[in-house]
Amino acid sequence: MKKKKKINRLYDFRIEYSSEDSVMTNYHYYNCETSAQALEFQREMIEHKDWKIKLISIEKKNPYNGEWEDRSEVLNKEDEAVDEIR
Repeated sequence: MKKKKKINRLYDFRIEYSSEDSVMTNYHYYNCETSAQALEFQREMIEHKDWKIKLISIEKKNPYNGEWEDRSEVLNKEDEAVDEIR
């Protein structure tokens, strides 16, 4: 009997950001397993596209009630790690 391959559930994440030449904020959306993974994808896009943007928040969509829940602690943890390196 074959074992079924476990597939991890993907969630909707949105990252709020502001660019230096805009007064409004915008969102990028990702389907990921964790908020850390969404942040990693965003960082890759920033580097690849050479964007000059400031990340404001990360939110996860609750699949049961459809509301966005704050997951910005990932941004704070990354900021602390950068400060420790400096």
